Amino acid sequence: MDTSVRLGRWPIARLFGRNPLVRTSDRVQALVLVLAVVMPLLSVPIAAAVGTAVHDSNRQIYAEQARTRHSVTATVTDHNAAQQVLLTETTTVAAQWSAAGAEHTGTVEAASTAKSGDLVEIWVDENGAQVGKPAPTTRAAVEAVMAALAIWFCVVAAAVTLCVGTRIVCTRIRFTEWQHDLDNLVDHGDGYTTSQP
Repeated sequence: MDTSVRLGRWPIARLFGRNPLVRTSDRVQALVLVLAVVMPLLSVPIAAAVGTAVHDSNRQIYAEQARTRHSVTATVTDHNAAQQVLLTETTTVAAQWSAAGAEHTGTVEAASTAKSGDLVEIWVDENGAQVGKPAPTTRAAVEAVMAALAIWFCVVAAAVTLCVGTRIVCTRIRFTEWQHDLDNLVDHGDGYTTSQP
């Protein structure tokens, strides 16, 4: 069994080799293949930098949410909407709550069985306005990894697409050249087809 590595089969050998049988399309295809390998490698630090920026930005946002948002207890005031028969476990009801030294009213999510006077825990901001639950700061790390991977996978997909597209085009060019050479061989290059015996 032959286990030796033949450099002639490596794209870099086709790209810089002096073999007269290597065509221009072979060199182009080899160059694109080398770029398809190098592009994902070069994109790693870029993706990492973007991931770091996303992490720092989102962590600051989530830390601010944790600092400015807190939970309060709201009292359901409209029992008509809550008494409707629903297929879901929650419904939207009218409620009121005290926050930031004032009374507030609005619609909140409650259990579909909620009735007037029931208590519901909601999240409010510094002004007492209803907001969503603050996201945990650990979520920033997950989003940073996802952003970095998304960028890297996009680069890989672009490299693969470029490589496959170039291979298809180069193969068509080679087939066309082969057909042209075969036609010239049959015609002896003078336009006359060789007669069959």
